[in-house]
Amino acid sequence: MRARFNAILISALALASSWIFVALGVCAAAGGAAGGVASARAIRQEQHSPAIYAETILANVVYVPAKALFAASGAVTSGITYLMTAGNLEPAWTVWRSAIDGDYVLTPDMIEGDEPVHFVGVSTTDKKA
Repeated sequence: MRARFNAILISALALASSWIFVALGVCAAAGGAAGGVASARAIRQEQHSPAIYAETILANVVYVPAKALFAASGAVTSGITYLMTAGNLEPAWTVWRSAIDGDYVLTPDMIEGDEPVHFVGVSTTDKKA
């Protein structure tokens, strides 16, 4: 009985650690992308009030982990979709793009409403007008 409990505990810990590694990888990728956006925006001078910066930081405390969890869940779901459709890449790619693409960090312009927030990425089924 104790050996079975230990096996279940080890399996649960392995699953949890794999989720952590996926989330860390997603966050690392987002950090690199955010750095590129930040350096591109450094060219133009942005002037925001201190309150907007404080709101941006507080919003990111919730938004960044939520987006990372959503992206990690989407990555796993994309793999399951690939397996369940017997290797059909189109639906798996749609799930992948919807979950992985999008904004990982909110900016002051997004908080002020000058730029849109894209939590969910563009899927391949979206039609351009």
